[in-house]
Amino acid sequence: MGQPKYILRAAGRFIVIFGLLILPWPGWNDIYSSYFRALGQMAFSREDDQRIVLFEPHHAQHGFSSLDTDMDVGNRALVDSSGKGKAAIVNLDSRSIGWTPTALTMALILATPVPLRQRGLALFWGLILIHAFILFSLQAAIWNESPTVSLVDLSPFWKTMVDDMDYTLITQLGASFSVPVLIWILVTIRRENLFDLSRHNRPRRAKRHDRTTSGMT
Repeated sequence: MGQPKYILRAAGRFIVIFGLLILPWPGWNDIYSSYFRALGQMAFSREDDQRIVLFEPHHAQHGFSSLDTDMDVGNRALVDSSGKGKAAIVNLDSRSIGWTPTALTMALILATPVPLRQRGLALFWGLILIHAFILFSLQAAIWNESPTVSLVDLSPFWKTMVDDMDYTLITQLGASFSVPVLIWILVTIRRENLFDLSRHNRPRRAKRHDRTTSGMT
């Protein structure tokens, strides 16, 4: 099979897998958003921490996005005797921030024509890395809201930095598409795979047929 057909088949597999993963299957968004909130709660909420981070269900439509999660950031030092205090509330779309980059990472890896064991290992490490990216995105939002509740005092330079990071990872979401590609390359593609791909670009040599001729009498 020539290289163009080889690449087209892989691209076709990717389109099918990603399409199936990203379709709005009934009930899936609710299941994933619950998982997303549990993941955030486990990663960022600790009883012995001055910082308070709570993930709660939220239902609102913002353009094409469905904001299904509230992330509340507070400061225990500002909580009064009744348990109330100032909090910064961040509305999140778990599908865009979490499921889209996860599905893209899975589809890229599963569609890559490499040995099954290599694909399985790549999927394992890919899911770990994409979850680390999702948690880092949430951490960026927490950093951005921390000055609001007196958790940190940022200089103008660092405030600009965390503003830009929050915009890129949470609002603009461009990294949700670029980071999965980088992870896919990192965990899936090996030098021998590039060699295998180059073999499909080599022209096939015509077979030689030896002819034997009998002498003329």
